[in-house]
Amino acid sequence: MEKKKIISIIFLSITVIAWGISFLSIKISLTAFPPVSLAFYRFLIAGIIQFAIMKKIGINEKIEKKDVPLLIIAGLAGITIYYILENNGLMRISANDASIIVAMLPVFTAIIEKFVLKKRMNLITLSGIILSIVGVYLVIGAKLEGGSLIGYFLMFLSAISFAIYLVVTKPLFQKYSDITIAFYQSIIGCIGFIPFLFFEDVKWEIIDLNLLANFLFLAVVCSALANYIYLYALNNTSVSVSAIFLNLIPVVTFISSYLIYGEKLSGIQLLGALIVIASVTMVTNSESS
Repeated sequence: MEKKKIISIIFLSITVIAWGISFLSIKISLTAFPPVSLAFYRFLIAGIIQFAIMKKIGINEKIEKKDVPLLIIAGLAGITIYYILENNGLMRISANDASIIVAMLPVFTAIIEKFVLKKRMNLITLSGIILSIVGVYLVIGAKLEGGSLIGYFLMFLSAISFAIYLVVTKPLFQKYSDITIAFYQSIIGCIGFIPFLFFEDVKWEIIDLNLLANFLFLAVVCSALANYIYLYALNNTSVSVSAIFLNLIPVVTFISSYLIYGEKLSGIQLLGALIVIASVTMVTNSESS
């Protein structure tokens, strides 16, 4: 496996660890920040940091007019629309049920990739994706808790939205650097949140050091840095690999809940975790060969 792909696998692993832990920080941050406001301020800070990185390493790429629509679609689909749909979906169904729907992201990605990028999925990749969905189902305890139909519908749309983001972003790497794409997507996503901010009020007065630390973790680590290195990985691996790695997020969340809050993990959940890890390894090896 070539060096860039090895680095990409490492970056994908770091990203899913950060995003898996992020659910614990989101839970704390939402006590002061409403859903859209939290996403807006996260990506506002992320954009500022990414801009500083661009200046530090001397990147000053101009976006061609014909590529602006792709950037806008990617920024709105992967940030604005995704977070609005996901946050509203999570208000109506359990996190467990949401995890199963998000686990279907590689399926949606593969379908969109087939029609947009004309890529054919091999049997091993398809088997790995199906296996990973089974693994995620076991990780959440092999049970669905139910909820409103609109909640399930919103979560399905959020997964489709992120799949569109992955497929639309891929061609941009032929002309622009990872950090340039990450910066513009953060800013576009931020702008998309603005109309919704007028319907929310941030409880600035209750923000303490603990809440601030969790918010900064979301903004700096999860949004600015993790988004950047995830795009690096997407640039140097297939869309399928980048998508299926996200199914490790529920595994990280459950493990971090066990380590931080002492929540018990059953044998079936551990089995599910191993199945997800095995399926991700299967797809990664298949796409890299």
